[in-house]
Amino acid sequence: MAHTVDTDYDVNRAEAVPKSGRVRHFDELDERAQDYLVHVAEGASPRDPTNLSGLREGDVVVFTEYYRIE
Repeated sequence: MAHTVDTDYDVNRAEAVPKSGRVRHFDELDERAQDYLVHVAEGASPRDPTNLSGLREGDVVVFTEYYRIE
């Protein structure tokens, strides 16, 4: 997934974690948040991550690569 765009949120691969970024590890997320990230990594359009426990805008998730929620 190079870049997936929604009307309000993006989920992008990140080469590094910004100093202000909160890092979340995939296995720390609840099942709904994990499913969300798996679907986005497979090419689905992201939705508002604030509806998911454990994810918020600006987070960097360590999964198969780093993914930043913007």
